[in-house]
Amino acid sequence: MDAVSTIQTGIRMSPDLYNRLKRYAKRENRSLNNYVVTLLEAATRPQIPALKREDYPIDEDILALGGALSQPTEEELAADPRLAYILSK
Repeated sequence: MDAVSTIQTGIRMSPDLYNRLKRYAKRENRSLNNYVVTLLEAATRPQIPALKREDYPIDEDILALGGALSQPTEEELAADPRLAYILSK
């Protein structure tokens, strides 16, 4: 996070909380600001559910289309690591 894209703000907290935050930041060799921002980022990050392949069966028509596609050559897989990764699943 660069300083150009941040804002400065003030918050009120108890001295006990402030001292605990400073201690925890020091344990991790981080500034108090960086430590608090990291905590706030983690606390407000959108929760993305873990998707399981078995929860989303592939339609038979889609499976039939997949059979119509030819298997890529070794050269094509070597040239496209993303394709190789997808096909390895």
